Amino acid sequence: MEESGDVVDINIPSFKGAGGHISGSDHDMTIAFVGNPSVGKSAFFSRVTGVGVIISNYPGTTVELTHGTIRVNSRTFDIVDLPGIYSLGAATEDEKVSKRYLLTEHPDVIVNVLDATRLERNLYLTLQLLELNIPMVVALNQMDAAEGMGIEIDVAKLSSMLGVPVIPTIATKGIGLEDVILSALEAGVEEEHRIKVYYDDHIRDALEKLDRKFPHIEQCVKIRALQNDADFVKLCCSAEDATELLSVASGPIAEYIESVHEISVPDTIARNIFGEVGYIVDSVVRQTDHKKTLKDRIDEVLTSQNAGIIALVCTLLLTFAIVFYIGGFLEEGIVNLFETYLVQPVDRMTAGMDPVIQNILIYTLLGIEAGFAIAVPYIGIFYILLSLLEDSGYLTRAAFLLDTLTHRLGLHGRAVIPLILGYGCNVPAIMSTRALNTLRERRIASVLIALTPCSARTVIILGLVGTFVGYWAAVSIYVLQLLVIYSTGWVLGKGLPGERTGFIMEMNPLRQPDPKAIIQKTWLRIREFVNVAFPLLIVGSALLGAVEAIGLLDVFETAVEPISVGLLGLPAFAATALVFGILRKEMALEILAVLAGTANFALVMTPIQMYVFAVVTTIYIPCIATIVILKHELGWRDTTGIVVFTVILALLIGIIINFAAPLLI
Repeated sequence: MEESGDVVDINIPSFKGAGGHISGSDHDMTIAFVGNPSVGKSAFFSRVTGVGVIISNYPGTTVELTHGTIRVNSRTFDIVDLPGIYSLGAATEDEKVSKRYLLTEHPDVIVNVLDATRLERNLYLTLQLLELNIPMVVALNQMDAAEGMGIEIDVAKLSSMLGVPVIPTIATKGIGLEDVILSALEAGVEEEHRIKVYYDDHIRDALEKLDRKFPHIEQCVKIRALQNDADFVKLCCSAEDATELLSVASGPIAEYIESVHEISVPDTIARNIFGEVGYIVDSVVRQTDHKKTLKDRIDEVLTSQNAGIIALVCTLLLTFAIVFYIGGFLEEGIVNLFETYLVQPVDRMTAGMDPVIQNILIYTLLGIEAGFAIAVPYIGIFYILLSLLEDSGYLTRAAFLLDTLTHRLGLHGRAVIPLILGYGCNVPAIMSTRALNTLRERRIASVLIALTPCSARTVIILGLVGTFVGYWAAVSIYVLQLLVIYSTGWVLGKGLPGERTGFIMEMNPLRQPDPKAIIQKTWLRIREFVNVAFPLLIVGSALLGAVEAIGLLDVFETAVEPISVGLLGLPAFAATALVFGILRKEMALEILAVLAGTANFALVMTPIQMYVFAVVTTIYIPCIATIVILKHELGWRDTTGIVVFTVILALLIGIIINFAAPLLI
């Protein structure tokens, strides 16, 4: 998916000639923003480019890159915000994309954004980037937070030691950003001034041997070869050279180093790099006396296992309540407006038209109505709250506290927010799974979210079972859903193939979110949903209307009667209501009332039938908006698998309840 972006003009004095541009590019120069996760890189990017950006999937992946265009004088520059990475070792899908982009797209300049409060951790990536010999500028971000923690950094000395410009910044306040861009436009490669990691004697001897055999290959590639990073080597060398280099580097050379150090070669190299990082930090950082502040005390509470869990539960409940109640209130208002002023008038105006055309028009309007009723109330509110939690630093604390629980489901702590917010609306919850490390984790989380009873399903549970069967019967459906979600997650966590990663996350300092950044981030995410979901939502709704008008639903009802009536024990008309639930879940209940001829379901259905209908509706095929988002995030293959799985699961559970319930009552 792509969005058209605007060009942002920046008032920067004229600069001396910058580097060349990528062949075939419409821009004079490409600047790549690179850094660890949560260093303020995206806030930096948003401030520089504004909201006029292009979001697109990196070829062959579901990982998104954000592009923005700025104009300086008469020249335009492509600014690329790469996914956060901790090193060029690249364990996650996001990290692999960032590495591939740097090695294959050849940006003219790297802006390496560092967190001044976590300098030692951040510099590990910096030293690796410097070995790539790409012009680079370091943006030392969050200087205000560092000052508040009593951290003093000698910026001039750090710049001298690294051999590249280092600019202090506070991205959330826009401080230092133009200086970084100006410096990036003037950046060049001066290898003799750049710091070089002092590897131990055995690593240096190994590199010398590789130099003699492969004099035409750069040292950074040989270092990665010693670390057995096949992806890196293959991206930088011909297939023949890559195979030979990897073979030589992993042979007796590596065996000797491992025998001497009694640890793997990658660990030896990492130890050398961290040793260099430690020397730099000791040289440029001074820690002054720092008294505990109110923020420090709050942080201690939020990360403690007892009080922290209570605070987390309260935060999640409050977030869910805000999304649920305010979103529900706004959704009801939007639906009423559409129905009163658009759907019903058009229905009356088209009463004499061909039924197929009339249905296509009406169902198209219903699709637009469903889109606005989801995008504006639920997604808008959800992303405002998510941005607040992200930018305040609280999400990392929530992930830390719940890592043990979610790990049993094959996930990590950061998955808790999407899972909980799925109870409000599945659509934004699935979109937020992008924060997870690997495609495997995103698949598991998306399946579990698709099984989560959102607010629309809650309408069915409470409006049907809660009203006509009983409160505790309605509660039992939620308990059943939790068991289904946990069991499914446990099975997928044990059996789903894919890369498993350890849980490594920086505990960022608590900070006050920037309202402007919150608004920009929320707008970008809402706009993305609208551009992705609306076209397919409208087309899908129109097709459903046409199918209903030409009588195919009647054919469907008759065809599935052995299942809907024979196995599930439902009235025949309930099957048609289930189909309409694909458009919008609560429509299943609305259509059920229309087909039954009454909203008093106790007159036409037994308690067991109502219970089975509610359970099947909460489990089977997600609504069309969720299907569209699943397709966008995971592709048609995974989406089809999720749809088929939920249908089979819903039928099995519904059949068991239909036959077992009479024996238990």
